[in-house]
Amino acid sequence: MAFTGMVLAFANAQTQLASARVGTDPYTGGEKANLERARYASLGPFEFGNAHTTTTIEALLGDERLHWIETEHFHLGCALSELSLKRGDKQWIKSVKAELKRLRERLPTIKKSVRRLDPWLRAHLIAQRLEDLYAKVQTDLGWNGRKFPEKPMNPADAASYMGKGPYLGMQQKYAVLIVRRGASLARYTRAHASGETREPFRFHAPGVGTLVFVIAEESSEGLMGNDQALHSQLAYNVAVNLINGYRSYGHDLPPWLTFGIAHHYSRQVSPRYPAYERKGDGDEEDSSFWKWDERARGLLKHDVFESLTDLFLRERIANFDMEQHIQAWSLVDFLMRERPKELGMLVHGLKAPFHQQHKLPSHKELLARQDECVKAAFDLTVEELEAVWRKGATKRRR
Repeated sequence: MAFTGMVLAFANAQTQLASARVGTDPYTGGEKANLERARYASLGPFEFGNAHTTTTIEALLGDERLHWIETEHFHLGCALSELSLKRGDKQWIKSVKAELKRLRERLPTIKKSVRRLDPWLRAHLIAQRLEDLYAKVQTDLGWNGRKFPEKPMNPADAASYMGKGPYLGMQQKYAVLIVRRGASLARYTRAHASGETREPFRFHAPGVGTLVFVIAEESSEGLMGNDQALHSQLAYNVAVNLINGYRSYGHDLPPWLTFGIAHHYSRQVSPRYPAYERKGDGDEEDSSFWKWDERARGLLKHDVFESLTDLFLRERIANFDMEQHIQAWSLVDFLMRERPKELGMLVHGLKAPFHQQHKLPSHKELLARQDECVKAAFDLTVEELEAVWRKGATKRRR
């Protein structure tokens, strides 16, 4: 491809530019053997998103000191600030130390007693977190260890169709860009996405067959400067992209399912930072705004949740209030624990292509398939599934 050739032509210049900007990665030295041990394809340059490269992003963002890592399934650009590992939530410190221990198996130059997370080390941690999430999603979908097609399959055979490429069905690796300044994020999204924003943003790059997530440390009024909050947001938004990319991105799943799954993975990182809302100025850190287990039981007990029939009818996530977010998470979380195989079958069935991917399904067509797939996966009607969930979800989790 001419575009790939252009990237390779910029390789030497990009390497020199990266060296001048952020210095050589101290944990791999950029050496081939070390990169292979770390299971990295490269530290740049590479294509990123739709019709642009790491080189063009650096030129666009100027003062952002970007660290590039290409893993098995992701293209990552990361410009995070240094963090102290001596201050902060004790559980976060314990969790990061466990992550570093695992990371040290692939990057043995990491010190055993790390006091500060420098920008390169944070980039390596993010890369590990992304690959961990990819592995979890692939396993939960029932496709752990099974390969996706190297070339596009024919969507006319909807039952056997697995997508257009090897990355859960996408042609190219998933892309994640983390910058420091909200202004940088606005500049990037203005140039390469469908609009301008300083907040976390996902988009599809159809020209090269990838899904992109971008975020800034200054997003959410600076909350993303908190590593736990950032990790939670990454899990939420990248999970959405992975689910959307499964069997290729031809149409959206019902929002209750996509975002219920996203909340499930996000809350495995930390329940304190729900993606639908932020802690207000008047909320104490130990307030119950994030305690969805308690909220869900209370909402079930007092019959506040709407029927699953009504939840399943909702066409857009923008129409979800707090109760619908909690309800979608409660249902998916219950199914992940009690019926994981059937949940994977449901996602698989719903992602079969419509109309040979020549046009999007209507809402009516998607609803009809939803009923069919619920019956096929669980051998239950939607009403029967609701009864099973309500009974199981009211029990206190161990």
